[in-house]
Amino acid sequence: MTVATSPSPATKAGRLHTALRDDILTGRLAAGDPVDEATTAAQHDISRTPVREALKALTSEGLLVPGPRRQLRVVDISPEHRREVTSLRVALEVTAAPTACERRTDEDLDDLRTLVDRQRRQAKGGDVTAFLEADEAFHRALAATAAMPTLMLLLDQLGAFVRLARLGAPTPQRHLLALTREHDHLVDLLEAGDGAALSSALEEHIRSTALRG
Repeated sequence: MTVATSPSPATKAGRLHTALRDDILTGRLAAGDPVDEATTAAQHDISRTPVREALKALTSEGLLVPGPRRQLRVVDISPEHRREVTSLRVALEVTAAPTACERRTDEDLDDLRTLVDRQRRQAKGGDVTAFLEADEAFHRALAATAAMPTLMLLLDQLGAFVRLARLGAPTPQRHLLALTREHDHLVDLLEAGDGAALSSALEEHIRSTALRG
């Protein structure tokens, strides 16, 4: 997987990149939608040069792919692609788990439990968008306790595909609350320092979550 470099957020290209990326990850730009220089420049009232830079970055990240007649389109996450994303996520997060158990601090545990409590409130309140954002934050924070910067770089890039794979998935409250209970268990294993058990539980959690939606 290529590690993409995004344009600076302070530039026109960077601001456009952020806006288009958000549109893709929230589904406002749907899978297969065309994205071209001229239309994008007109919509955002900027020249083609920053548009070209933003589209190049999104293509490097895999969020835009070449379509018919060399036209860029939003990537379509197929079932096969979803399975690939799940397998990569398992490989990275499970790799971090044993080291996380060795390096975690009391502050790490407190932060993770705070995230789970927030998710529980969001699930009960029916705020699915906020819940999923907190879910991503929880998994990132759990992996980050291992202090493995290269692994985190790869996880961050994979995160966009994790988000895309969840677009349109059913999210009943009982499913969200079940996820918070599983997160509680993961933090318990981290606190106990049981790397093998955390690795096993984390893999089961990620794979079962993918199957549930």
